[in-house]
Amino acid sequence: MYRSWQERRQIIKSIIAQDDVPKLAEFSLTASEEIYFRARSAKAINSLAKSTSTFKSYYTLPTEKPFYYVIGIVALIVVGAVLAGLYIVINRRGDIHLYPLLAACGTAAVVAIGWAVIGWLTHRNTVRQNTNNILFSRFSHTPFGDALMHFHNRFGNDLNVRVTPEILQKLRAGSVEDKQIVSSILYLLNYYEFICSGILRGDFDAEIVRSNIRGLIIFYHDKCEPCISLWNTTNPKAYEHLIKVRTHYREP
Repeated sequence: MYRSWQERRQIIKSIIAQDDVPKLAEFSLTASEEIYFRARSAKAINSLAKSTSTFKSYYTLPTEKPFYYVIGIVALIVVGAVLAGLYIVINRRGDIHLYPLLAACGTAAVVAIGWAVIGWLTHRNTVRQNTNNILFSRFSHTPFGDALMHFHNRFGNDLNVRVTPEILQKLRAGSVEDKQIVSSILYLLNYYEFICSGILRGDFDAEIVRSNIRGLIIFYHDKCEPCISLWNTTNPKAYEHLIKVRTHYREP
């Protein structure tokens, strides 16, 4: 759906206004301060309205590429070798043999490229192996199995039965078994937050995770979405990676 410039600005203002914050009059701003803050607030809202014009239903996963740093270094070495070779050719003298110097430049470039290829293969295989190890090791961890048992015994497998903040508050004030259920909720959410953080940081292979536990990430996020939304509103860092990955998994 297309949103107009004015509508996007109103949406941003509504989101900001929904937080429980003091009224502007309570800060006792001087006239100059009020003009200063209003001008910059309006500028920030206009900037956000402009950047949100590219919104699409499909959210591309912003995965970091740590190996790009290696590629950048290799590119600098290759460019440096090429420039050095050109400098030697342009400023050559008749009493100097160029071929050994050019061969040295070419060797440096080829070695750097070979190092990048071997490093990329090693990096890719290491990330895949670590991802598989993390995903399959959860079955051998007793706390993970206990968390699953407590969670599903209490809430079942129906997505329509959500874990709400009110239910969580009652469980925290309940029996020892109820507190174990609370621990199981936090354990599972923290586990999938850890997995999603690894995806976004480039430490885990996104395709392997998608192929193996995409449905589980969707299920536990959606099941606990009321709690996750509340916690994230209070603290934007709370389950931010889980929210991003779940948004990416939405149907385009």
